[in-house]
Amino acid sequence: MFLVIIGAGKVGETLVENFVKENHDVVVVDTSYEKVSAVGNRYDVKGICGGGLERDVLLSAGADSADFVIACTPRDEMNILCCVLAKKIGAKHTIARVRAPEYFKEMENMRSDLGLDYAFNPELTTAQEIAHVLKFPSARSMESFAGGRARMAQLEIGEGSPLAGKSLREISGQYGNMFLIAVVTRGEKAIIPHGNFVVERGDTVDLIASETELIALFKQLKIYKPRARSAFIVGGGTICYYLARELLDSGVAVKIVEKDEERAKELSAELPSATVLVGDGAEQEVLDEEDLKGSDACVTLTGMDEENVMISLYAKQRKVDKIVTKIDRPSILKTVKILGLDTVVSPRFAIANHIVRFVRSMQAEAGKGMDTLYKIGTHSEAAEFTVSEGFKGAGIPLKNLPLKKDILLGGIVRGDEFILPGGESRIEPGDRVIVISETKRINELSQILKRL
Repeated sequence: MFLVIIGAGKVGETLVENFVKENHDVVVVDTSYEKVSAVGNRYDVKGICGGGLERDVLLSAGADSADFVIACTPRDEMNILCCVLAKKIGAKHTIARVRAPEYFKEMENMRSDLGLDYAFNPELTTAQEIAHVLKFPSARSMESFAGGRARMAQLEIGEGSPLAGKSLREISGQYGNMFLIAVVTRGEKAIIPHGNFVVERGDTVDLIASETELIALFKQLKIYKPRARSAFIVGGGTICYYLARELLDSGVAVKIVEKDEERAKELSAELPSATVLVGDGAEQEVLDEEDLKGSDACVTLTGMDEENVMISLYAKQRKVDKIVTKIDRPSILKTVKILGLDTVVSPRFAIANHIVRFVRSMQAEAGKGMDTLYKIGTHSEAAEFTVSEGFKGAGIPLKNLPLKKDILLGGIVRGDEFILPGGESRIEPGDRVIVISETKRINELSQILKRL
């Protein structure tokens, strides 16, 4: 497919990286020659220096024949107008980054009028990801499938973990069919494990199960933590606003520390149920004075990665139960495991899943695209599909299903029931199926099968 990406900032570059890996043709457009040159050279893509609202620039980029035009400049209005213009000159599909709450809440009503196929909000997506984790603080991350009927939790196998040194068969024998170990990340490599695979200390494992079974497992492993009832947020940007609103709606007490007085006043007016304080969260005296230690969770959302890391390390020293750190720069992300930080989120990577999923769904035959997509490490991913009436693998016991290499069925959701797959399990039309892929990129469910 051919994509034009307008805006070569953090999100734009991440999208270029993802689509190049998927072997799509990409052109990047930005008003900054330095950004266009850097991204173009790094990923070997064509770059156009100019504004996305200039018809000649869009035509030079090929937007009139593009399968997708994705506008992700820092300005919401610019992104919306770029998509309107791109659609008028012939782009098949348009996607806009829209961050401001007042715009985003109207998007559903405005999309058809504006010619937008999809609007994405990295800040809202990141806030929702953090809120999921605070509901299940035992896990490093928590993803949801089929409306929450199935969960994928990520755990690090630490010193003394009952799972360390045991094969998958031994773990299954000890814990029964409570969960499925879908992916094990060891160093830089993500592996779909099989029966004789031995889990080692230092591994990161992604488990799939129902919420009830995951909670029961966490208790057996003696790592269960109840959901956070209070959250201490440092940094009052847009992510903070979305996160605080989500937490307050679910009954969590929220305290926000923001050093800009005007922004603190805005948040106080927008979030009257939250406690909003003016102060520098990078100062230990402020954190102690505002009782960081008394909170169930600490979330660091300042605009500086290094500051977020330092505050999180201090929260760890103060023995806060759950710590979530926002980091944008890949170079810093690589050091997180060494520092022993708990949960790390990145807006640019969170949104890449959503955009890639949407593009892949549009590639698939009508009605057969994926419902959900999560990246696991560099190459592996977990995707959710709804089984269509014409799926050739329907009704066949899984032990006889000719799955391609490096494909694992992680779960079946039938109505409200989550089914952990076994040899006799069958996939039926209407089911929601979780597919784990180690190396392949799957657009539709039929691609998991060898030729029947």
